[in-house]
Amino acid sequence: NSLPSGILRQLTSRILPYIHTPEIIILVGPRRSGKSTILYQIMDVLEKEGVRPEAMLHLNFEEPQLIPKLNLKGLDDIYNTYREHVFPEGQTFLFLDEIQNVPEWERWVRARSQTENIKIFITGSSAKLMSREIATLLTGRHLSFEVTPLNFAEYLEFRKIPIPSHHLPVAANAKIRQALNDYQQWGGFPAVTLAENTQHKQRILTEYFDDILYKDIVLRHNIRDPILLRNLAVHLLTLTGSLVSSQRIAGIFQISTDSATSYCRYLQEAFMIEFLPFFSLKTAIRTRHPQKVHAMDLGLRNAVSLAHSADEGHLTESMVYHYLRRRFDDNVFYWKGTGEIDFIVRQGNKITQIWQVVTEKLDTPAVMKRELQAIEEARALFPDAKPFIVTKTVPENMPSIHCKVIPLWLLLLEKPTK
Repeated sequence: NSLPSGILRQLTSRILPYIHTPEIIILVGPRRSGKSTILYQIMDVLEKEGVRPEAMLHLNFEEPQLIPKLNLKGLDDIYNTYREHVFPEGQTFLFLDEIQNVPEWERWVRARSQTENIKIFITGSSAKLMSREIATLLTGRHLSFEVTPLNFAEYLEFRKIPIPSHHLPVAANAKIRQALNDYQQWGGFPAVTLAENTQHKQRILTEYFDDILYKDIVLRHNIRDPILLRNLAVHLLTLTGSLVSSQRIAGIFQISTDSATSYCRYLQEAFMIEFLPFFSLKTAIRTRHPQKVHAMDLGLRNAVSLAHSADEGHLTESMVYHYLRRRFDDNVFYWKGTGEIDFIVRQGNKITQIWQVVTEKLDTPAVMKRELQAIEEARALFPDAKPFIVTKTVPENMPSIHCKVIPLWLLLLEKPTK
């Protein structure tokens, strides 16, 4: 039977070179971001290469009929039955969806990968699957990939909007401009992108929010006050692009600082939010500063946000944040002196890039002066850093400055180099 493999994701192409290597493949990311679809795409490639369908076993541990099997004995029973009655001999390809629901799954996977002729693929919606602890338990024999909602290029492909073959230096066509606004409003979850009307999109996003909150946090961590957690999650999503701290959150919700820290960690592990740290080589200084919170997906943020109007500056900043995170992983920070730098990028021991996001009119003298002063202050401290300014619209009569000015749409269409 044909598999629901959908539109090919960019990440799938990065995984394919490893489908016949011995490492365990781990796909981690938020619910509904496309992890299972990527597994189907891999199965489709394997079948086209000549792998027999019965050599592939796919288990989704969120299926109700598998709930009694969410333990190591259950895994053994399923696998042994499969080997006895379906595919007794030869290499098998095992696909385990939402593996975090099985306690101590690492022991089973490690043992099977060491003793069986088997290639294992795993998905999970907990960031813990990318932790050093997992790397130790699997004795380093794995490759991890983070699955995120669609990037802007994928978003255009899903909506069948042609990507310009020759990028214009400044202006985007009307379809690209409208698509960028839609992408900012509705985010990049595949099913939301393909939904035909706004009511359907809103309903899907609200359900996603509730599923992440309750299935990945409340049930997993035995949260006693889910209403408080929900309000805290909405608060942080609304503040995307803003500075936050556990102390401030504790004060707002009248909880202990330790509880606020735990709730923030749970939300981050479930891929609802991410935190951008202040840059300092000294840990004490870095931890003393508040962090910037960013919604994992702006559509999710906008669907539940308490804000009466869109915060254009912070939403645009979050879009740039996700581009830089995809490109530079955890080597992205913010910095603040007299002025504030939205993002700085560290490569090795050096700060190599400075990024400012400007949503006001860049050719306004006061705006230009403010942004350039902040950049020059940062460059005095990081002299090797190349400065960039990202704006939605580059002025036609842009004055000559010592910064590269990039329109947002063009930046988001650049392919990450990693």
